[in-house]
Amino acid sequence: MERLAARRSLALWVRESTLCTPPRERRTRYHVRLAPPMEGSPVARRVLRLARYLNGAHDQRAVCLPGPPDRAAAVAELTASRFGDRLFDASTEEVHGPPDPSQQPGGAPQLPPDPTTASGLLACCLSVAGLCAGALVCLTIGGVLQRLETSWRWAALPLVLALGEALGWLIAHGRLSRPCRLVLGTAISAMPLIGGYWAMVALPVAGSDVLWVTLLGMSGVVGAGLTAAGVWWALVPSWFSRNAHWLLPVVAAPLFFVVPWFGRLLYTLYLTTGFGIPVEAVPVTTYSMTYAALKPLGLAAGFALVFVAVAGWARHTYWGRVPGDGIPGFVLPVVATLYVVTTLLVGLITAASAQSSAEAAVRDGRNPPGYYGLHGTLMCAKPLTKDIAVYNGPLVTDRPVLSYGSTGERIWLWGFQEPEQDGTGSEGKWAAMSVKLEDVALTAPHGGGTRCG
Repeated sequence: MERLAARRSLALWVRESTLCTPPRERRTRYHVRLAPPMEGSPVARRVLRLARYLNGAHDQRAVCLPGPPDRAAAVAELTASRFGDRLFDASTEEVHGPPDPSQQPGGAPQLPPDPTTASGLLACCLSVAGLCAGALVCLTIGGVLQRLETSWRWAALPLVLALGEALGWLIAHGRLSRPCRLVLGTAISAMPLIGGYWAMVALPVAGSDVLWVTLLGMSGVVGAGLTAAGVWWALVPSWFSRNAHWLLPVVAAPLFFVVPWFGRLLYTLYLTTGFGIPVEAVPVTTYSMTYAALKPLGLAAGFALVFVAVAGWARHTYWGRVPGDGIPGFVLPVVATLYVVTTLLVGLITAASAQSSAEAAVRDGRNPPGYYGLHGTLMCAKPLTKDIAVYNGPLVTDRPVLSYGSTGERIWLWGFQEPEQDGTGSEGKWAAMSVKLEDVALTAPHGGGTRCG
């Protein structure tokens, strides 16, 4: 309010403010659907019902009533309603919704705990803790199933079914039947089980470290959830949410040019600066450049979102907030600068580290690891004629050289050049050289050795 008044140069200040929350009341929703057709063969009736589901004619209207389920009140309100000139016809329509408490065999359904009360908040916390513990156990079982080689590992599957029963009871106790709870809990247990199995397939983790990896993964998931909640509270409602309809297109438009440019910069650092090979001489697609740039961009975005989440939590809990004080104008440029600098540092450091690893592998006589779609190979170069033109020669022929392919008439190689026998005492060096493709034959070294010929 004070900021709005300051825009109009009004001398207004807020002496007292309070947080107003809507009352918590139970509501019951009923849907009016077309009654099953009574005429025609059974197959024709089923086809008609399927057609109604597909074209959207099945659901006609809905009504939401306060309080517990009361089908008679819902039918009475629908019969008396003239909204949209649609009258409820009991002969062709039927009301679908939760059954009345008096018609349920177990009595009235249990309401979800109210988090505004002490007992309700404790019940919510225990439910969340139980879900996290069950997911952690299922993740660990999935990792154990993938890592262990014995047939006794399948004995853990009954434990997953038991956890499914427990999770189903924890989530839908008193609201669903036991078979439905078992199916729901088993589906929830299967997701972390499959996730843990494939995580162990993708990660080079020993069997004894499965539990620690699972704990770290769960911590990451919890941290991501807290960060997402903080970002939500920081941006909604805010100036960003009110202007997102034009701000997002403006911010996203330059990404189509900036992301490939940044990927090309990383490839330049990897190839040209590290090996002396021009980027234009290597088959690198725009998609590979974009892929190389996404990792540092994502890490920098996550780093920036952590600070935004902290601000969101501070805003949500009214921590350190002085009434009338807004966010200083220099915060946005500082955050933007921090994002750009973090992106550049992460990208350049990652590219330099990948180039160092590739160089060390080549020096040891091994093929270097790939770099976002770029795969180098050790090849033996053999001149097809006695005298050939070599840029930055001489051409290395006695040991394998590194090649990343070619996009034209020339190919660039990187290898160790022996010192010249001119009596100057010069040492050998690792350098890039270029020759015409028609002048050399490139073959793989025999037996993975470090010598050619």
